Amino acid sequence: MSFVIAIHVSDGIVFASDSRLTYTTTNTDEKGNKTVEFGVHFTDSTPKTFLTQSNVGISYTGNSSIKNKPITGYIERFIEENKDNNVDELKDSIIPYFSGLQNDLNTTFTIGGYVIENGELKQRLYQINTQANSIKTINVTDQGAVWSGEIDIMSRFINPVYVKKDDDTYEPMSQNAILWQYFTLQDAVDFARYAVKTTIDTMRFQSRVKTVGGPIDILVIKPTEAIWIEKRNLH
Repeated sequence: MSFVIAIHVSDGIVFASDSRLTYTTTNTDEKGNKTVEFGVHFTDSTPKTFLTQSNVGISYTGNSSIKNKPITGYIERFIEENKDNNVDELKDSIIPYFSGLQNDLNTTFTIGGYVIENGELKQRLYQINTQANSIKTINVTDQGAVWSGEIDIMSRFINPVYVKKDDDTYEPMSQNAILWQYFTLQDAVDFARYAVKTTIDTMRFQSRVKTVGGPIDILVIKPTEAIWIEKRNLH
């Protein structure tokens, strides 16, 4: 699993993702009993956010391999074969392409960019799941964020939390809203980094498989350009 966030503000879209790939194995004994071993191996060198030549950002969570090979190579091939397509064209191509490679693939893609509509550049953001065969259009009229993958940690920060009392009723804790509507593009970059890093750091101390980790990639998509804020390269 992974953690990916996309924050949309009036000036652009910010993508951020971790770089850990965790492997799980299923062993079957002579009696046919299956044992699933989680996190038997991991690597912290897996890119999960990509940029197309037409300045579309693509991030993914979920199944990270196809035919026992990392999905990254297939994503790069998809980008190369569709290098001139805009974000609306790409969102219609993702499910047929990746389901054609593996029909039980359960991967969520978040893609965003700009299209020309009535002579103006318009922001677009989508979440696409291959297994559910679903394309969700994110409302970008108001500023906000979407995330996928290991979302439980950030959900506890963002959503209301209740405390159970002695009489079995629940009392809400005080909740301070995130002021998405006032975010600048720099605020979006800072929050995206914070969201991924907080997920990584919290998992470190929890009794769970450390499925989110490694360096953080951050990509900014503006109406007329794309900027890598942080990107791990081969070295």
